[in-house]
Amino acid sequence: MPRRGPLARQRALRALAEGARATTELLADATGRSHRALRLEAEREGWRLDRAPHSDIALRVRTIAAGLLEKVEAIGRAALEEGGKIDKAELEGVVVMIRGLDKIGEIMRPEEAAKEDQNRRDEDLADVLQRINERIVELAREFAHEICARESGAGRRGSGQG
Repeated sequence: MPRRGPLARQRALRALAEGARATTELLADATGRSHRALRLEAEREGWRLDRAPHSDIALRVRTIAAGLLEKVEAIGRAALEEGGKIDKAELEGVVVMIRGLDKIGEIMRPEEAAKEDQNRRDEDLADVLQRINERIVELAREFAHEICARESGAGRRGSGQG
């Protein structure tokens, strides 16, 4: 049985902390336990060691997105070749997958998604405020025009009576 010294433990702990996929070998190094015993325990208890770290998930999402892009391009080419006919069910399936990837992306990057949502809300608010400002200026001009018209009409009436 190989000895698992402090250096092996430190390396294993760092690898796990930095997002390495947890394997029974890496866990054995980190804990100083026997790989065989740890593997048997993991199998017996049904440990989920197949989960990917965030970096792997991002890579998987990008890979799937690239495949979906190819699928959309293929649907477009097929439509051109078949006289503009698109397989609606196939296209809807691709759209559902794209939406699913988008949601996965939001879940996997909550801070970025929150910032994007906030930026979108800020932009929407800025648009609304700009329209309100433009309307205020428009109403102020109309009001000023009415005041000027009233004063100029009152001035004419006053000079015609004298």
